[in-house]
Amino acid sequence: MKVEGVYKIKLGIDAKWYFKGPPSGNMVVKNLVDEMIAGNHPHIELYLFITSNFKKQAVGQFPNNIKLIFLPAIPNLLNNVLLIPIYAGRYRLDAMLFQNFNSIWPKSLFKVVYIHDVLFLDHPQYYSGAELFYFRKMKGLAAKSDLIITISNTEKDRLIQNKVGSENKVSVIYHGVNNNFKKLSNYSAARVKAVVIKHHLPPKYLLCVGRVNIRKNISKLVSAIKLLDDKIIKLVIVGEQGNTAEALKIQIHTEGLRNRVVFTGHVPEEDLYVIYANATVFCFPSYAEGFGLPPLEAMQCGVPVIVSNRTAMPEICGNAATYINPDDTADIANKVNDLLNDIDLYKEKVIAGVKRAGEFTWLKSANGILKLISDACDN
Repeated sequence: MKVEGVYKIKLGIDAKWYFKGPPSGNMVVKNLVDEMIAGNHPHIELYLFITSNFKKQAVGQFPNNIKLIFLPAIPNLLNNVLLIPIYAGRYRLDAMLFQNFNSIWPKSLFKVVYIHDVLFLDHPQYYSGAELFYFRKMKGLAAKSDLIITISNTEKDRLIQNKVGSENKVSVIYHGVNNNFKKLSNYSAARVKAVVIKHHLPPKYLLCVGRVNIRKNISKLVSAIKLLDDKIIKLVIVGEQGNTAEALKIQIHTEGLRNRVVFTGHVPEEDLYVIYANATVFCFPSYAEGFGLPPLEAMQCGVPVIVSNRTAMPEICGNAATYINPDDTADIANKVNDLLNDIDLYKEKVIAGVKRAGEFTWLKSANGILKLISDACDN
């Protein structure tokens, strides 16, 4: 479509997770869509695909120049493969950005699939049979796309090695860090106190943010608490309690750590900002990550970070993090002790972390995605 002599790209965005979805998916989609809308892109006309159960919120949220298309609240795969293509044809879209699952039609549509990770291909032990059955559909559908966007070079290599996409078909766009993650000094004492009371936070704590499951390796972090020089500091675990939560609670009871571990469950986003900023050390002992956004969020809050030395985490965290072997409980404890006992090292990591987090912005991410699609559609 031409507007004032300039070709205007009609771009569909799979935004079904904007209001609700997997916690990390919700965070990513919301930030990307907000930046795409706020940015100056006169050559792009945005069409947002939202599930109908959020119609009222969507109408009130987005400006009038954004076209809204409502889908039934059915699994992501079914919507992407069966329904989005129908609307893409009806509205004569030029391109469509899918989340994880690409569609194979219509042929006239330039299909871009945004794949957050394919960890399940190399690490099936961290997924249930049902999850593997569902996620594996991603691979065959991605092969029919025109462009694959993923979130780290580590993940790009995984996609290529598993023949999900070729070198010239896969592009990397890093995630960003929301500007709402700030240092503790940005919050009033009253605000901090309210969050502390609400979530029963201890005066001093290690923080771990993420869904409680095998891949996040929280059990090793729990065991490391017994080996710390500080016998008072507690561990706060924020996130949905997944399929290993009960086993973890049994472990905590068996190891006599009930008074040193706090589960908050899922918390509102505005509370999460304060919980991060108020932490002493952030710990992320995950076995495998496609990107690893929580460590960057903690860094931006001025909290030193301990992460695993595996998958994408060294790529993303650079020299700002302290690295551990996630299989070695003693190594985890030693690295925490180093930060707690060495004030100069602690300050060094705080400064390096703030600087590193500043390299990742959602504006850069959104602009990068739109440029890839624009360039491809112009050629």
